[in-house]
Formats: sequence, structure tokens, C-alpha cells
Amino acid sequence: MDRNFPSYRMLAELIHRRRHFVIRCSAASFGVARQMLQGEGPDSQVVTLTPCAGPRRLLPSLGLPLTLTVRFVRVPLSTGEWEVWVTSLLDETAYPTADFLELYHGRWGVETFDGVLKTRLDLENFSGLTAEAVRQDFHATVYLTGLESLLTETAQAQFDAKATRHPQTVNRAVSFNAIKNHALHLLSSNLDTLVLIEQLTALFLTNPTCDRPQRQPPRKKASARTLLDFQRRRRKHCY
Repeated sequence: MDRNFPSYRMLAELIHRRRHFVIRCSAASFGVARQMLQGEGPDSQVVTLTPCAGPRRLLPSLGLPLTLTVRFVRVPLSTGEWEVWVTSLLDETAYPTADFLELYHGRWGVETFDGVLKTRLDLENFSGLTAEAVRQDFHATVYLTGLESLLTETAQAQFDAKATRHPQTVNRAVSFNAIKNHALHLLSSNLDTLVLIEQLTALFLTNPTCDRPQRQPPRKKASARTLLDFQRRRRKHCY
């Protein structure tokens, strides 16, 4: 999980359910994490946590423990900053500190998929206000992402076969926009499916995205007003 999630109750819930976790820490999470982010102490340490007064009164009724044994791990980034995680993987031999950066990066595919659902496909812009409408919109959106993965396989295979400086991938802004205009024909018409798929593949091959794994462009921090203006007036919806 990302850095906004670690709390004593979250860790207690995960341990109670026997779920292993690796969660990025911010300076506002635990005192140990705050010290490690300042470069203090060892890069790996096993710590016993106790809850503050508020959660301590609630936890027994939930069947959650009042002490937790967790491990804090720190790895330096190429920018010179520190990244600290709290984890249930206590064995330093089986789970070396140096492996945690790659392990944490493994969540990126899931996180970007959530981004596709919420931003590219505008999942939260529901077509109705009832629970059934929300469920239908959710399942329809997930179905479309699966359909997009299947339909772009041929185009992606052609990109993979090319010898280019940077690996190329199908541009999802292009693919979802193309599917939007052809989905009904593809799923319900009597037209030749193979012809439609060939037309879609030709569209998927246009304007590919380059994959640059080591690219680290500087992040520009925008104000809340700028972000709201972008979402309400400037953002281009492809679906």
C-alpha cells in the first residue's frame, strides 16, 4: 500500500486476517518511521507497536491485538531521499532490505489499473443513483478493460516484435476511444467480426506509448484550484 494507509488499526486488521503487507510510511505515520526518514537508526529494525488512547478503547471489541510486532525497512532512492516501509515480513534473511524497493514497485500495475478505471474510464461518474446502477456501471467498466486487453493483444505483439530504442505499448487513450466507437457493432451486430477486429488493430497501432522504465521526470505540484479547473473544464474524456 501507499503511504496514506499505515495506521495501527490497519496493521492490526491485516495481521489478524493473516495477510502479509508492505506499506510505505510518511513522516506523519509512526515515530520510528519519522526517525528513519531523517536518516537515523539502522535500515531494518523489528519494533513492537502499541496503539494510542483512542484506538486502544475500540480494539478489544473488534478482537484486535493491543501490541503488534512489525518490521521497519529503509532504502535510499536515487534522488538522495529515503523511503521507509512497515511490513509483516520479519525475517531479514528471507526478505533482505535491498529487495524491498523492487517488491514495493510490484504494486504499480494494480495502482495504474485503478487509475484507468477512475480517470480514463471515469468510473465514479455513475449513470444512476441506486446501488444496482452503481454495480452495473462497475461491472461494465471492468468488463470493458478485459475486452480492451484481449482486442489489443495483436497490436501489442507487433510492437513487441519491433526493435526500437524504447519498448512501445498500445496507447490506452487510443484503444478505449476506438472501442467506444465500435463496441456495439462488435458485440451485437451481424457484421463480420474479423473485419472489425482488423480495423480496431489498425487503430491500436497508431500513436503508441513509449515505455521508459528509468525515466524520472520532475513532479510539478499544482494547487487545488488548478487541479479542480483541470478536472472540470480541461480534462479530455475518451469514454
